[in-house]
Amino acid sequence: MEQVIKSELAEQEIRSGIAAKYGVTAYREDGQITFAEQTGGVRLVPCPSAMRRNPPLAGAGRLPCMADVVRVVPYYICGIGAETGDAADVYTDTLMRAALSYQNRMRVPFALINTDSALPYEQYGFHCICEKAEYKLREGTRFVVADRSSQLTLAHFVNAALCRKYGLFAIRSALYYEKLQARLEAQGGSVCLIKENDGLKGYFTYIRPDTVGEVVLAEDADIERYFEVSDGKKPATMARIVNLSEMLRHISSAGKVTVAIRISDPVFAQNDGLFIWYLDENGSRMESAEEPQGAAPGAMRPEISVTIGELTAFFFEHIKLKQNLKFDSIYLSGPAWLHEPL
Repeated sequence: MEQVIKSELAEQEIRSGIAAKYGVTAYREDGQITFAEQTGGVRLVPCPSAMRRNPPLAGAGRLPCMADVVRVVPYYICGIGAETGDAADVYTDTLMRAALSYQNRMRVPFALINTDSALPYEQYGFHCICEKAEYKLREGTRFVVADRSSQLTLAHFVNAALCRKYGLFAIRSALYYEKLQARLEAQGGSVCLIKENDGLKGYFTYIRPDTVGEVVLAEDADIERYFEVSDGKKPATMARIVNLSEMLRHISSAGKVTVAIRISDPVFAQNDGLFIWYLDENGSRMESAEEPQGAAPGAMRPEISVTIGELTAFFFEHIKLKQNLKFDSIYLSGPAWLHEPL
């Protein structure tokens, strides 16, 4: 109990310090953090997630399961309007920097934004890590609306399905689907189950009958049996590392690897510069490698130069950085599946 109180007091001190630094108001409610000013605000919504355990546990010959992941809690950054309190698309520079700084101080490894337009957030170091296809339910597909009695079974089904394919996904629970169902019903939608011969084949969400959201099936080969799938994909989730040292704890390698890397970060000066990146089976870390005084600019040549967003996307296997054995030996934390923030 004493430890919980100390943790809460430390969070309150960090939150108050961020509010004072950026001249905004801040409060915590139901686990969500809000920073606000006269023009609006941002709300940080926790997203308890499963991230691939690195290095992998020994156990060849079996499918990945929840024992192969660790729990992390990044935050979705959601804008809110000043007058209505409803979701807003535009955040001020002050609010965005306050939201990112809070997560950095709280040692959150990375931050998330749910969006279909990447442009406004690239200036803050965000990069797409997850895309989504557009689905249309095929005529004749049978489904039932999930009720409370099926929510726990659905959570186990989705966790197991996502574990086999993805290195980062939101952890599902009966409470997760209870909240999701309530949110969708308020918009005229629902959580739906696809069953055959009394067995669960998959599930999907929709807001309107013609607007399908998340789709998770036991077998990918079944996707075209139940849905028409568009060729193009849109950004679903963007992310950026907010506490580099914390994120590096989750990245390791097969054997010892050393990389000279230059990172550019428009928000955090401590992440901007030339670093030596040390990796082994226990994790990784970076040490600043400042160029000697008097040396010509660029005298110390990095093996690779990246933005903080590109490094994030690399960690979640959305992009590749360099093709060589050194980079191929790094254990990464992706790919990501993040479609339904709560």
